[in-house]
Amino acid sequence: MDIRFFLRKKYPAYFSIEQLFAAIADNVRKRLPAGSSSELAEVPYFLSPVNFFRNIFYVKAYQRSVNHITGDIHYAILGCSRKNLNVLTIHDCVLLEKYSKWNLKYWIFRMLWYELPMRKADLITVISEKTKADLISKIGYGQHKLKVVSNFVNDAFVYKPAIFNKKNPVLLFIGSTANKNLDRILKAITGLTCTLHIVGKISAAQQLFIDTNNIKAQVFFELTLEQLVERYIHADIVLFPSLYEGFGMLIIEANAAGRPVVTSNISPMKEVAGQAACFVDPYSIDSIRDGIIKVIEDDGFRAAIVAEGLKNAGLYRLENIAGTYLNLYREFSKSPVQMAV
Repeated sequence: MDIRFFLRKKYPAYFSIEQLFAAIADNVRKRLPAGSSSELAEVPYFLSPVNFFRNIFYVKAYQRSVNHITGDIHYAILGCSRKNLNVLTIHDCVLLEKYSKWNLKYWIFRMLWYELPMRKADLITVISEKTKADLISKIGYGQHKLKVVSNFVNDAFVYKPAIFNKKNPVLLFIGSTANKNLDRILKAITGLTCTLHIVGKISAAQQLFIDTNNIKAQVFFELTLEQLVERYIHADIVLFPSLYEGFGMLIIEANAAGRPVVTSNISPMKEVAGQAACFVDPYSIDSIRDGIIKVIEDDGFRAAIVAEGLKNAGLYRLENIAGTYLNLYREFSKSPVQMAV
């Protein structure tokens, strides 16, 4: 069996699903018998009609017996031959949330990123029940092809015990898109004695708000994985009151690092975190603020969610997720598949 993972090219300023699938591809390769292969191929993100068609033809030229399209390049599966096993991973429906149905872009993304790719795929994996439900309600096609396969936590995120700084805790925030909810976080921590570490580029308006309200903040971007792990190690609390996610990987990373996390009381964050987080209403500034204060002041509660987090992270290990994908390739393959022992 020859497997090729087609991924969107990674951008150094962002930490995305492509890094996870690079590790999955490597783990899959190690499990395959001699004569089989598992390779990565990176294609540029869709920035122009030229790239759109170039990526489709690239996939057509370099496809293998199993083609797994992941990252935000769903349309690239249109280049795959139906004689092969074509797998599509959809992480979320954020592009359908971003635009109104009265906007032409909504229909372009709906057709080229969802409907046509889903029809071409033999198997569609999603990273949470939330994404599965969204696809069924918004697209209404392909329910028989949908399989939920969670993300995994990178082994680089390991528990490093540290003394919690109650006097001036470091709050870690990762992300730069609107759904990550930085604006409400900035308002929620105004007046609190804390230091905010932001991983990701911020807007001029957000920088102005930070300066005007005397918020102690540092901004980091274009970090390596090792540098990102360091941010977790130096954090006292991880803030993740996101408005919309397909999964919520930051919760598991914080859990694995042994850091308390404040996250949203909505799906899929509730299901991913279980008992391992402080839940807040992401649309309420007061709720976010109260959650942060609770984690800072309530030593017993903080210790409890950290302990639950370490157990929770154990559910999301690479070998389990890679094994699930291998079993799916074998189940849906159009030719006999041998597996390494």
